[in-house]
Amino acid sequence: MNDPALRSIATAVPDDSLGRDRWLAAADQMSPPEVDRKVLVRLAERSGIDARGCSATTEGPDAFYRTHADPDPGTAARMALWGRSARAMAERAARRALGESGVAPGEVTHVITASCTGFESPGVDAHLIESLGLPSNVRRVNVGFMGCHAAVNALAVARDAVRSRPGAAALVCCAEVSTAHFHRSARLDHLVANTLFADGAAAMMVAEGDGPRVAGTHSALIPGTAHEMAWTVGDHGFSMTLGAGVPDVLLRTVGPWVDGALAEHGLRRESVGGWAVHPGGPRVLDAVGQSLGLPAEALHGSRAVLREHGNMSSATLPFILKRLADAGTPRPWAGLAFGPGLVGEMVLVT
Repeated sequence: MNDPALRSIATAVPDDSLGRDRWLAAADQMSPPEVDRKVLVRLAERSGIDARGCSATTEGPDAFYRTHADPDPGTAARMALWGRSARAMAERAARRALGESGVAPGEVTHVITASCTGFESPGVDAHLIESLGLPSNVRRVNVGFMGCHAAVNALAVARDAVRSRPGAAALVCCAEVSTAHFHRSARLDHLVANTLFADGAAAMMVAEGDGPRVAGTHSALIPGTAHEMAWTVGDHGFSMTLGAGVPDVLLRTVGPWVDGALAEHGLRRESVGGWAVHPGGPRVLDAVGQSLGLPAEALHGSRAVLREHGNMSSATLPFILKRLADAGTPRPWAGLAFGPGLVGEMVLVT
């Protein structure tokens, strides 16, 4: 059976974008008194981020996060923020992806959504069905709380759905509102997470027809690394645990894993025309690039998306794939992302 086509990729971000200065003002305002502003400045300078979409109001009397002396928003308030922004961004991205794909709304058979920054039911999937005029009997799958690599998990579901049902067309949408989970904390990993994460959405149409092929996906849970990264639900939003050893783990393991996955398709690293590596942060990109022996220019797209948009969790990888497509980058493309577990996910586009 032929591999399905990636018929379109479209993206969306919040209306508000925080540049470096505005971010530092917001971070300084909401950080506990014991956090030195010099620390915030250093983290921002090392982040590789110049601007990022932010759904949380950061200024004025309606600021979502006020001073450290004000009550911290509870999880319910953060979920309400997620719901408003995720629906709006998802609809914009999905409407564009649908229009660019050549697939009519009535032809969509599956809606696959992904987010690790919020939950509600009816959720983003139901909103897309109603707002886009999709069939009411469309099959729905939500990939929840898997982390930054969830776009690959969602594409795997879409690929299987289209391969198993002639004429199927799957709309994939990743929508993340990471700024609903800023923490007023002096913990270094919380400060790092605050500095890196951002909001965005991406939608992709997977169906039969012309276009790049979703040739396969591959997964690897790295044993003994669960302590390095975790994402948990708390009374005041979701909390990220980031271990300092993540780059070292990736440096040691990514090369052999990717070699094995490519070999299943009769490919080698040298065969890959474009690399879409999820920018968990500059050190993650450095480690993956070194593990794969990639020249610096191979990760220019990943660094550009990080610089212009920040780490949008699961939505980030499609942003990079779109950049490869728009630039006419020769295929195959290898998309890599990593999340709690530690788990690596890879999608091969040919």
